[in-house]
Amino acid sequence: MVEFLCNVKEYRFSIMKIKCVLTDSTEYRQFNCFEDSIYTLKISRNYEYWYYDLCDLIDFYNDMDIEVILEIDENDLLLARSLYGNHKYNEKTLREYETDVMVHSTTKENAKSILVDKKIKSWDLLSAEKSDWEEKPIGAKLGDIEDFSNYVMLSGVLSNNEMVTASKSNGVINTDVNQEYVAGARFYLDARALARDGLLLRDGAHIKVRDSIDLEKYLIWYSTPQLLEIDEHTTPKKFFELSNKRFAQIQTE
Repeated sequence: MVEFLCNVKEYRFSIMKIKCVLTDSTEYRQFNCFEDSIYTLKISRNYEYWYYDLCDLIDFYNDMDIEVILEIDENDLLLARSLYGNHKYNEKTLREYETDVMVHSTTKENAKSILVDKKIKSWDLLSAEKSDWEEKPIGAKLGDIEDFSNYVMLSGVLSNNEMVTASKSNGVINTDVNQEYVAGARFYLDARALARDGLLLRDGAHIKVRDSIDLEKYLIWYSTPQLLEIDEHTTPKKFFELSNKRFAQIQTE
């Protein structure tokens, strides 16, 4: 039986292992949960590029010396390796399904710090620099393993990661795109350049960058409620859609 982290009263943030299960689900590409006290990623073989996710996960965490527990048939693993070929989780080119622009979304307070530093920094890096930093990242409530906080997480332009920002802003996990929150900023980054410079990493579930991203090198544009001329008290859906619309307009100018 799957036990979701939101039902777990206390999260043991020191757990450093990950389990991967290959499924035949038609309802999701990936699904993460907290199963048998272990962060678990379920990958569906019905997704066209499932073998990338599977092999990236195995290779990335093996290189990080983090234990990987596999619930995968040996023949499926052999097929995945055959399809994966010579690809690497840190290869310096984008793959056919990856977009050349990726986004990092953050809260209003974090956005101020980012614009001053001209860098987007990982949770661990900020924790080391700031004595009054957060006790633990919002991802702890989702079952994230400790290693996640070493990275700046990215998403595709069309993935609404504003729900994560809203959850952090409101202090509670909520996936409702119409909830009210104080919007911060969406940073649109040159993914092709990040990959070219060897910074783009894939762990099977995320695309991310270790430690920090230099805005002077990789920022294309950023959005805030002020730049969009809207009230900062908005919804993930509205801020996401208006930001992407404005970015698309800028790209065509």
